[in-house]
Amino acid sequence: MSNFNSNYSEEQQIQVKLINEEIEFYALGPEDYCLGYDLNQVNAVLNGKSPINPKKLLGILWAHFFGDFDPKEFSSESGFSDCYNANDKLLVARIKKRMTDEDIANQGVNSTYIAKKINKSPSTISQLLSGKYAASPTKYLHDIYAIVAPAGTDAADDKANDDRPVITIRYGEVPFVPTSVAKMINMACEHARARRRFAVVAGQAGIGKSKGLERYCEENSQAILIVGSEQTTSKQVIESLCVSLGLPRKQSVSKNIENIVRTIENTERIILLDEADKCKPNALDPLRTISDAAKVGVCLIGNIQLVDKLQTNERYELISSRVCFWPKPIGEVPVEDIKNLFNELTQGTVPLESNDEQWWQWLHKRVEGNSRLLVENLLPHILSHSRKNPNKKLDKLLVNSIFANVLNQQAV
Repeated sequence: MSNFNSNYSEEQQIQVKLINEEIEFYALGPEDYCLGYDLNQVNAVLNGKSPINPKKLLGILWAHFFGDFDPKEFSSESGFSDCYNANDKLLVARIKKRMTDEDIANQGVNSTYIAKKINKSPSTISQLLSGKYAASPTKYLHDIYAIVAPAGTDAADDKANDDRPVITIRYGEVPFVPTSVAKMINMACEHARARRRFAVVAGQAGIGKSKGLERYCEENSQAILIVGSEQTTSKQVIESLCVSLGLPRKQSVSKNIENIVRTIENTERIILLDEADKCKPNALDPLRTISDAAKVGVCLIGNIQLVDKLQTNERYELISSRVCFWPKPIGEVPVEDIKNLFNELTQGTVPLESNDEQWWQWLHKRVEGNSRLLVENLLPHILSHSRKNPNKKLDKLLVNSIFANVLNQQAV
């Protein structure tokens, strides 16, 4: 960094140096360290070029990164034992600040908690963090920081060989895992197909309804899947059916319906409409007509709003009266689903601090009983962190850290 101008004291120069090291260490962008202040003003302070004494802004930045840790501890006036080098002091500052952060402050992370984790006494932890340890503290400070480090950083100094498979979870490529929701979808489709009537499955977003539908279609070649949207009208439903059945599209809506009915009449075909709650009001009308004329089943799948749509709106009375299977809306998946999804998708590669019922109930609550929140949001970060820290066991602290520091959600 360039030389400081005359507006900086020796202590302020140390503060700037350490703040810049933290920004680099955590790979922070301007949105993470500007704290709502003007970017040019902040950069001027951090480049040693502030046109005025930087005390006010520098104090705010320092508190953000190091809390109330006294910058004098990094100078010749330090109260630390001579066994502590500059990096040791920096680790102490990071640890103390992390222990005040919201995502772990209410998790019972204190000297006793840390002592159990690294098999030391609470008094030893207190000595380490107060700068009074009488021997080199480096190893133990790294061990402590590995416990409290925010998720998304390469904090652990773990050089162990890792022969575990590299698992990548990304949208569109997540392996199917049997869940209670998938079983419910299968049951609903089979009821509709066997009785040639309507079935309805409604549930919160992200519980695995579409994944269950995909699986059903893979295993049942007679299924015709239509994925609805806010733009889906009756015309588009008919056109989708024509395309799926390989039928030429006619100008006349009635002719298209006649061709569809003629093609699937008295067969074991079943029509599935996903995201049915999002479709235009007239989108379901041709499905009722086709189901009656061709004597085939229809399964409607959608979010919770689908229930109100079908039960309270008069225009859907002719649909709701034809429903032969209509289970209660699904608000969240059970604990067992969360456990199975976690274990199947991580393939046993993530070591757990605890594997009892209490842990799985807590994780279920943490992801709000939502498959998507677990699979697409949380698990990719858990797998990434575990690859970088192969000997670190997953616990509540780490999960909360991922939610707070990577997913921008509150700890629980």
